[in-house]
Amino acid sequence: MSDQESRSQIELAIDNLMRRDLITRRTFMRRAGRGGLAFGAALTLPSLLAACATPGSSQSATLKWLNWPAYIDITEDGSSYPSIDAFTEQTGIPVEYNEGLLANADFLSQYAPDLRAGNNTGWDVMTPGGWVVERMARNGWLEEIDHSKLPNWTANCADYAKGLWFDPDNKHSVWWQGGVTGIAYDPNLTGREITSFDDLLDPKFSGNVGGFKDMRDMFGLALLSLGVEPVKSTVDDVKRAQEKILSVPKGHFRGWYGNEYYEPLAAGDLSISVAWSGDISQMNLYDNDKVKFIVPDTGGMRWNDNLVIPKGGANLDNAHKLLNYYYDPVAATTLSEYIGYFTPVKGVDAKIKADAEAARAGGDGASPDPGTADLYDALAPTVVPGPAQVANTFTDKEMTEEEEAQWNALFEKVLIS
Repeated sequence: MSDQESRSQIELAIDNLMRRDLITRRTFMRRAGRGGLAFGAALTLPSLLAACATPGSSQSATLKWLNWPAYIDITEDGSSYPSIDAFTEQTGIPVEYNEGLLANADFLSQYAPDLRAGNNTGWDVMTPGGWVVERMARNGWLEEIDHSKLPNWTANCADYAKGLWFDPDNKHSVWWQGGVTGIAYDPNLTGREITSFDDLLDPKFSGNVGGFKDMRDMFGLALLSLGVEPVKSTVDDVKRAQEKILSVPKGHFRGWYGNEYYEPLAAGDLSISVAWSGDISQMNLYDNDKVKFIVPDTGGMRWNDNLVIPKGGANLDNAHKLLNYYYDPVAATTLSEYIGYFTPVKGVDAKIKADAEAARAGGDGASPDPGTADLYDALAPTVVPGPAQVANTFTDKEMTEEEEAQWNALFEKVLIS
């Protein structure tokens, strides 16, 4: 291979790698250091040239999993994912893990054409939100789950994580993690405490406000601020919510984000933003301990993401093994101690408390490191969606196709404001 050919292939590989992983600066930093798989390791010539391939083109034994950023445990040096490493050690199945799922609507738009055509998406496991699961199942785009292959789910799944509205028989999905959509802010930048959705619209913060491009989250918070529960809302209610969001001047919202809001919020480029609860827990530990998360006084949105197997994947058996693995309490605890979202697995809070006691007995309770007794004590009650954790939070509305089209049309005007 000539030098010119090498340069050309490397340039193409870098471009393909960036497009495949949808790498933001935050993802790059996480992979280069504490978070994400070490980016430097990915920049070897063999790895770069391998990146020219499309997902799904490598050996069939490798399980390919598309997930959201900051949604997995990872070593301090960013070199590996402990729970995935343990899965591979137990099963012999290598995992290609990708953080390219940034927003539910974008995800569905990207993969719907292949799914509709019956093509392989390149992924064996995906982790979309509830309403996306319902849509994919309704269109026949998901494999049915064989629960005989998920003994850990049968034994350990908490009741609150079963039979949800979008998949009442868990025929096509099992819960991955859950959380709350609310508001995050840096009091040093806002100059005051934030308590309400209306604070998000304060002209004082114009140009430094983050909104979400998730229609259900934005309209949900706005509806709640109007005293309307999303599940009971009408299209006329949503029109009022739209008018409220559009009441601010153009440019008030610095951007409409999926997971990309994290970096500007952590860096101080946003003073206040719509946010996901677990992200801010991680931000406080690793990137910016000044940022606070609140459920607005009128209410926040409660949600969960789910493990699904798209039609056309080559690794049905291996995909089931991955789903089953994360319902083992040991794996679930490893995960929860890092990301801090709601777990679907029974007993994880008790295991975290036991780890706190063990850490304290080891004398490291005063250490600022995230693997400490004090951290585990604080974390244990947050990973179970009990009354204290879900107070004043509400779920999405189950919409007809007509309603969804109307909501989307109204939200399109928000996104171009």
